[in-house]
Amino acid sequence: MENCPPVVCEASDLVLSFVNAESLDEWLPGAAPSDVAAATELRDSLVVLLREHSGCALDEGAVAAAEGHLRQVATRYPLVAVVGADACGLEPVHGGPFGTFARVLGAVTDLAYRGAWPRTKVCKNDTCHTGFFDKTRNTSGLYCSPACSSQASMRAYRNRRKAA
Repeated sequence: MENCPPVVCEASDLVLSFVNAESLDEWLPGAAPSDVAAATELRDSLVVLLREHSGCALDEGAVAAAEGHLRQVATRYPLVAVVGADACGLEPVHGGPFGTFARVLGAVTDLAYRGAWPRTKVCKNDTCHTGFFDKTRNTSGLYCSPACSSQASMRAYRNRRKAA
């Protein structure tokens, strides 16, 4: 999978822009504080799963709790199938922030359907944790960029030197 197919890129771009947003206030303009809090919980649950995809060590039960929260969110903010002559897809039932949450979960569903959800990961560099789409052939990518890979390698090298 040298290049990301356009449909997969659209879905992963939406999920990653949500996960990597510096401020969810900016991502959800005009949203109530309770909506921003709900978005933060949604983002945190997604990050747990992305950390799992990256092979990060997680607390026991963290993945199950995140999956449970995402099921609750999916129930609260449903999607409906929209079928047309030229295309079909999933669209949010609600508008506003609720529709945004549903659209993000719809993008996750699309990635899973296309087999690309496990390629959506979080950088393993301790100082980064940026979400990224792993485009390596064997899905072995651990870092969002060569710079993060280099930092992590250098940190490991220094730690080995200290231990010796």
